Amino acid sequence: MSEHTFKLNPLAVAALAASSALPNLALAQLVLEEVIVTAQKKEETLAEAPLTVNVISGDQIREFNMFEATDLSKLTAGVEVRNEGDSNTGVALRGVGTLAQQATPSRVGVYLDDWYGGAQTNFVFKQMFDMQRVQILRGPQGTLYGQPSPTGALIMETGDPNLTEIEGFITGSYQDPEGYNVQGAISVPLIENQLGLRIAGLLDQRETGLENITRNLDNEVNSDGYRVKLLWEPTDNFSAMLGWTHVQSEDSDTYRPLESITPEASFQLDASDRTSIQDSPDQMNKREDDLYSLHLNWDTGPVELKLFLAQHDLTNDSASDQDGTEQPLNNLSVFTKSVDGDQLEFRAIASPFEWWDTQVGVYYQDTANQTDVPVFVNVPSSNLVASVFLDIPTSSEVTAAFTHNDFYLTPDTTLTVGLRYNKFENASSNNQTVDLLFGSTILPGGEVTDPIAVIPLACPDGSAAPCTLAGGATEKEWTGTVKISHAFNDDHNFYATYDRGYRPGAPNFDTTGNVPEEQFIYGGESVNSVEIGFKGSLMDGRAQYTFAAYYALYEDYQVIPSYQVWSATTGMPVDVNIVYVNVDEAEQLGWEGEFRMLLTEQWSMFSSLSWSQVEFTDGEIPCNDPSQPPLGPDNLFNVCDAEGGVAGAQPDWSFVLQSEYWLPLDAISGEWFINGLFNYRGESEIPGDSDGRLTADDYYQLDLFTGLRSETWTAKVYVKNVFDDDEITSKRAQGTDYNDISIIQPRTTGITLSYRF
Repeated sequence: MSEHTFKLNPLAVAALAASSALPNLALAQLVLEEVIVTAQKKEETLAEAPLTVNVISGDQIREFNMFEATDLSKLTAGVEVRNEGDSNTGVALRGVGTLAQQATPSRVGVYLDDWYGGAQTNFVFKQMFDMQRVQILRGPQGTLYGQPSPTGALIMETGDPNLTEIEGFITGSYQDPEGYNVQGAISVPLIENQLGLRIAGLLDQRETGLENITRNLDNEVNSDGYRVKLLWEPTDNFSAMLGWTHVQSEDSDTYRPLESITPEASFQLDASDRTSIQDSPDQMNKREDDLYSLHLNWDTGPVELKLFLAQHDLTNDSASDQDGTEQPLNNLSVFTKSVDGDQLEFRAIASPFEWWDTQVGVYYQDTANQTDVPVFVNVPSSNLVASVFLDIPTSSEVTAAFTHNDFYLTPDTTLTVGLRYNKFENASSNNQTVDLLFGSTILPGGEVTDPIAVIPLACPDGSAAPCTLAGGATEKEWTGTVKISHAFNDDHNFYATYDRGYRPGAPNFDTTGNVPEEQFIYGGESVNSVEIGFKGSLMDGRAQYTFAAYYALYEDYQVIPSYQVWSATTGMPVDVNIVYVNVDEAEQLGWEGEFRMLLTEQWSMFSSLSWSQVEFTDGEIPCNDPSQPPLGPDNLFNVCDAEGGVAGAQPDWSFVLQSEYWLPLDAISGEWFINGLFNYRGESEIPGDSDGRLTADDYYQLDLFTGLRSETWTAKVYVKNVFDDDEITSKRAQGTDYNDISIIQPRTTGITLSYRF
């Protein structure tokens, strides 16, 4: 794919009219390269694939200085990748997603070199080095991928070894707010055409523009990692590839800014302050992830066999100031160790007849985690500290068998039928021990003074601690797809598809100890979706377009509302932002389109527009309705009628405009370039937010890049968020006086030097 395929300066809209004056002969010579996708586990052009898929190349990721996966949201409409601290990480497509860490699979499956990230999407999102390609698949994925996802999949692919020549790159960026990002890779053929080694590395240390005024520090992200791949191809029909990725974060801050919502708040803050006031550490002390993988491919002639094995290990030591304020009220530490995280997939691919291609396979995943959470809470109006220790083991096991078939009804018409049987087993236990520390207090900075006496509390049923709240579920579901695609001619294609997706339920991963027992388990959700789409090229290949319209019905829709529960430990309401509940039914309706074009031999453009509406059509939801009776021992949380309310936390409207202009310079055997990236995101609301407290306004953002480049080197300067807007992307309740908020990156200026060999 040409590196100029997807680039656009926001001023390029005016050029659309001017382009009509160009000589017809010159325009006829402009042709966009075909985009190749592997969304159906085989290579086909973007126009042929009977689903909506967006492709982002590794060149684009480097050219737009995308150091975090969250930046992927800027390159196409209707996509939101979010990383809020370390526990709220995920992807949303078409207004629906999963943006909190849970034991159950996410709505948008996230994959790294075929490994399914599950609840560890935050690890996958740190893999923005030596990227080869990212594919975004929209709509339910019920057949071909590791686990059936109701909303879509994000497929991240890293660079493979080169068996014929030495190649690689190194890129270094320095920016203000202060920080740097250095990454690179080298590939060496150890035995030409048979054995190759690729090594990639990352050093990333950057400030976020957030200041904690209580602790007098600037927020920083610190991570580094490396990846090693060894590829062996002894014959034309067999290959084996070993991979090892190690990434760690150390002393990486996770503070979040606040906005004041009442005059009684101790600090009057808004988004432009970019200020956090937590008195105690809120950071990743140290997190280490290791992913080991093996790919085996054997083409026997009649059948191609593929085996994938992977293991993921995790240790995580973090601290969090849960009350989010300058008051020493509620602090916790989290230590998580992934005891085991194994995946296996085997598939066989064959073409029994000229009119039939088939894939069959099996999948297995087994994951166990142990999380320990010590929590300290100052009990109001007393000389007591509640010491709560949570011992939370979780486990999940997934088994699946699938088949995916393409039937070529005519040279121009293909019928695709896929079916997958899934079995999910999830279990969790929250073992809670509560002691009252008489005479203790939590000091600013998190230190707990020595108690005069320790009073252990019994469980609600009168038994001695630890108090155990446990649960699990076994679910069996069928998912799949039926697609019909037709090529009207060489330039225009049509498809229609029905897809069924599923997401299992699980015990809630509760680190607060304040979740009502009736909310400990949430059930699985299913989705039935229909979609029609058109794809093709215009102007003799100088322009390409895609368009899709869709409707989906979710049953037992899983949602994280923002609401308060009554806490017997503190004797006061506590915000809950991490608990899933099921709401009977939700509808998803929308459309999306993309258009790319070569305006001249030196000017390209790309635009993307998306509209989606996700609303509840039946059921009840926990809410923060202030008109209902106050919370107390007999009213643990409020409930509202969900019908007609917003079900997705993402904006309905989003728009991307992108362009590049380049000018050859013979003096440097290269070219000067300037490109730009414009984004618009509409207003977003939060399910269960009855009073609009958590609504985020619409906003736009502009990034600009310019510099010099040749085939081997690039030197550029960039400005992100040119207008230095302080726009809020999401909000969460933080007590009665504040919301904690996520804000787009402040204006960032930087310089990048890169060399390719």
